[in-house]
Amino acid sequence: MIPYIILNCAASIDGKIALPDRQRLNISSEEDFTRVHKLRAECDAIIIGINTVIEDNPKLTVNPKYSKGKSPLRVVLDTNYRTPEHSKIVNENSQTLIAIGEETPDRNIKGIEIFRGGKDKINLKKLIRDLGNRGIEKIMVEGGETVIWSFIEENLFDEFNVYIRSIVIGGKDTPTIAGGDGFLGHEQILHLKLEHVEKLGAGVWLRYIKSKN
Repeated sequence: MIPYIILNCAASIDGKIALPDRQRLNISSEEDFTRVHKLRAECDAIIIGINTVIEDNPKLTVNPKYSKGKSPLRVVLDTNYRTPEHSKIVNENSQTLIAIGEETPDRNIKGIEIFRGGKDKINLKKLIRDLGNRGIEKIMVEGGETVIWSFIEENLFDEFNVYIRSIVIGGKDTPTIAGGDGFLGHEQILHLKLEHVEKLGAGVWLRYIKSKN
């Protein structure tokens, strides 16, 4: 079974997801936090990259302030196994799986499950198949920019949710929604179909699916 994959992020109107020095910034409104936590509760797994763990130290659980429901399996893409032992994802609030490289040494962090796949970067297709084989039906990918780009580049998603806050951050090196090399030709550009638009607090939520064109 191939899980249903949802990409989700929040950005400024110029597409930035943090400050120019990569300092974390709360872009989502309270209304969008409610949407995100309801979505988390509907998913069986949530995927982020190691840079998000190190820079933001998120819990990745469902906050009862915003929604009810069981917290999903937390999956971290961490090729070189840099996850700090005292990260908020290393607790008993929910299960955590760390995806590391095939030749990366195991550090034996208590309570952590390990997935091995890929050398220079995680083999996402293998990871998704593995998650599907264990009964994961719906996955939420929260980024950051490198992770979002990796899923876009490999066409491994079914819908893309973007919350745009009415702010401008600027900066040519500021982290954006999708980092990486980008598509280098007109024929490669990914076209999406806008399925839903909704005003949420001081911003707007856009829900896209892949275009058939």
